[in-house]
Amino acid sequence: SFSEYYKYYTDNPWDGVILKADDDILYINSTQVSAFAQYSWDHPEVFFLSASVVNQGLCSHYQQKYGNAIPRELLDLTNLPADGFGESHRSPAHALLVHKHFLASEENRRRFYITEPEYVEFDYSININFFAIRGDQWHETYEVIVEKLKREEEYLDEEAITKNIMQWRGKKEGIYLPLVVAHATYSHQKSVQQEVLTDWANWAKKERSELYGNLLDSWKPPAKPIVKGKFSSVKKGP
Repeated sequence: SFSEYYKYYTDNPWDGVILKADDDILYINSTQVSAFAQYSWDHPEVFFLSASVVNQGLCSHYQQKYGNAIPRELLDLTNLPADGFGESHRSPAHALLVHKHFLASEENRRRFYITEPEYVEFDYSININFFAIRGDQWHETYEVIVEKLKREEEYLDEEAITKNIMQWRGKKEGIYLPLVVAHATYSHQKSVQQEVLTDWANWAKKERSELYGNLLDSWKPPAKPIVKGKFSSVKKGP
């Protein structure tokens, strides 16, 4: 279960920074990963540091605000999503538009790379698609997940280590804008999952052939949308 991942690094502390990435991350600006980890290490006051995620509502807002990475004529993301997710999180159409725009040209992708500001703070939830937490603070992730089970009888790691830990323990969290990663789809967007994955596979065959060679020649999108059963196997209680 997901809780075992959090417990493992609680029981086996890591002297450094722990990075967590979803298995449906399609793109990582790998030149910025080291700087991302270093920023987390150098700023112990920031408990949770998210990458700038393509197809994540809060990140999309800042990508448009600071880099015009998503033009307003494509999607108007002027309003800060009050819940950290926004309409984009629930919209298959938004997911498709953003992915296609990102893949359309190198110029488009370059606009997502934002260095001013380097960091933006948030005080509510965010999807935990790609994040960093210092190893010496990691134990608090598992502690607050268990606390949430006791308080609310609900296992939801995403809410526990963002919204809840900020409310209950006063933690500071934010987004590191120079590190750009692309996340495929959320459960509400599963109707476009096959098209999104196919677009990315075609882009990789064309633009990254030197890396992938013929590995993607036989690739086919899944017959049915992949929906993660994220919470089904987790027992309640400490």
